[in-house]
Amino acid sequence: MKTTHILILASLIAFVGCGEKVSELDQKKASLKTLKEQLGEIKTQILTLEKEIALADTLVKDGIAVNVQELSSRSFAHYINQPGTVTSRANVVVSSEVGATVVRRLVEEGSWVSKDQAIIQLDASVMMNQVEDLRQSVELAKTTFERQDNLWKQGIGSEIQFLQAKNQYASLGKKLAASEAQLDKYEIVAPVSGRLDEIVINEGEFTSPGRPAFRVVNSKRLQIEVDVAERYSSILKKGDMVKISFNSLGIDMEAPVSFVGQVINPENRTFKLKINLRNTSGNIKPNAVASLQIKDFSADNTIVLPSSAIKKDMRGSFVFVAEGNKAIKTYVEVGLSQGAETHVKAGLEFGQKVITVGFDEVSNGSIIEIKN
Repeated sequence: MKTTHILILASLIAFVGCGEKVSELDQKKASLKTLKEQLGEIKTQILTLEKEIALADTLVKDGIAVNVQELSSRSFAHYINQPGTVTSRANVVVSSEVGATVVRRLVEEGSWVSKDQAIIQLDASVMMNQVEDLRQSVELAKTTFERQDNLWKQGIGSEIQFLQAKNQYASLGKKLAASEAQLDKYEIVAPVSGRLDEIVINEGEFTSPGRPAFRVVNSKRLQIEVDVAERYSSILKKGDMVKISFNSLGIDMEAPVSFVGQVINPENRTFKLKINLRNTSGNIKPNAVASLQIKDFSADNTIVLPSSAIKKDMRGSFVFVAEGNKAIKTYVEVGLSQGAETHVKAGLEFGQKVITVGFDEVSNGSIIEIKN
């Protein structure tokens, strides 16, 4: 019996010990669960703060960060873009004035030739014989006239003989001059200085009056021709500067308008402008295409803003002006735009500060902080 009591007591002690161990383990599990929950909340708070900071990194404690442009006197110019075609002021196709066989081409294609330089020699043998016969006849007529003149001065001979000799001499002299002038036409010469661009007849061929023989082009005397819309006819003037670009050649230059057409083409309602070119390098060729920027408006002592800073609503165009630490919506009257800039005609004054960066973040009355 005593032994039985001892066993029961031992069992109770062991049971109580296990219960205490189980209770301590549950406490630890509960504590771990609580810490994990707190960690989740902390992570959530961290993510929320990070998002708020990311959204507010353009905000400062006193307002929205902006950049401004203080308005000062500027010049503004507007240009119209037009394509133009290069032409030569000395691009001449030369024809023969007589019918004859080509004896020799005196100059090679591509050579530079001077005005009145002989390019093609025609067969002038028949004409040369005629001229030689006339020269001999003139010499004889001259001698006859001089002798008759001496006799007439001495009172010898009749007046009719003197007049006949004088007339014969004068008549043959005129025929000789005309024949020599005709003989000159058997050399086809360059009417202008320039590059011998092309010879279209060969040695041995027969050429006739009016048939093209060769072309001379002076690429140093070029001009650009451009057709401009009628609405600019009262704006553009001789001497206006034009920006010229040859994109394929990488050439940019400026030149004044040299000619303004006075007639409107009824077919396309345009008028013609011409611009003389300096082409000392010879790189620009006739029929090349140029991109032109022709000034049609300019203003001095005016206000110019980045076009992006100007917004529109149902009432019109507006900007945000910085007044103290506030953004004030201000309506403006805008003019022409060139590139990324716009001419402001009315609504602003010199010295005002217009928001040019951060304007999308503000509204009328927003608190701002100027960062530039």
